[in-house]
Amino acid sequence: MNVAEFHQKIEQVWQQIEEKIDDEGLSVDTEIQGAVCTLTFDDESQIVINKQEAMLELWLASKLGGFHFAYRNGEWVTAEGHSFWTYLEEAFARHGEQISF
Repeated sequence: MNVAEFHQKIEQVWQQIEEKIDDEGLSVDTEIQGAVCTLTFDDESQIVINKQEAMLELWLASKLGGFHFAYRNGEWVTAEGHSFWTYLEEAFARHGEQISF
C-alpha cells in the first residue's frame, strides 16, 4: 500500500466511526485534527486514534491500553491478528457505550 492509499483507508475508518456514532445517537464528540481522531465521552475520557504514516499503521489508545494495527487482507489488525473494530468496540464498552461496527 502506498501513502495515498493509506490515508484513504484511514479516512474511511474515521468516516465509518463518525457515521456509526451518529446512527446510534451516542453522546460522543468526534474531533479530527491532522493525523489524530479524538473521541471524547461525557465524562471527558477519550479514545485516541492516530495515523502513523511512517509505518503505515493505525494506532488506538484507550482505557484498554495502546494498540498498533496494520492493514492486512482487507482489514486493520494487530500483529497477532486481532481486529481494530473489536478493540474499538471494547474501548467504547469500557467508556459505558455499546456500539457494533
